[in-house]
Amino acid sequence: MTEIQRDKRGRQTTQEPLHGERVYLRRPVLNDAPDVFKWERDDEVWRYDPHRPYSRTMKEFLPIFERNYIRGNGRQYWFIIDDEQHTPIGTITYFNLDYRLGQVELGLGLGEKPRWGQGYGPEAIRTLVRHLFTFPNIVRVYAETALANHPSRRAFAKANFVEVGQIYDPRSGGDPWVLLEIWKSQAP
Repeated sequence: MTEIQRDKRGRQTTQEPLHGERVYLRRPVLNDAPDVFKWERDDEVWRYDPHRPYSRTMKEFLPIFERNYIRGNGRQYWFIIDDEQHTPIGTITYFNLDYRLGQVELGLGLGEKPRWGQGYGPEAIRTLVRHLFTFPNIVRVYAETALANHPSRRAFAKANFVEVGQIYDPRSGGDPWVLLEIWKSQAP
């Protein structure tokens, strides 16, 4: 699917885009900042996420985007989701990578609302999960989403994730969340 390489610190990096049938997952570049900035500021896109990043201006956002999305912080790795015309439609990320426990967390944000409900989210999830299961010792990928976020729950279900149960996120203001997971042995 893609060539795995290591950067100067020995971290795995993806040089070639990952691809599904219709989506391409690629590392962010500076030209993606306006799209991500627009998605970040959209209340409907961020409706269920209490961890919403927020920058008031593009000038304020650019150094954050470069540091977190492009260079990375060594704990969270971002991809831009492109559709079949190579138009950016959202982001997907993995973080909390734990080789000792054999697990990693995944997060999805489909920013282009006209693309909602068309299967891009589940395909992006499946594409990244296939990639993550190539990492040594990774046997479980999990996600957390708001109980009320039915579109996200459906997207993960279509990607073969199973809802394990409700969890509490102290940053969520008390609203219940759902833990979802897929094990390597269950992946398609």
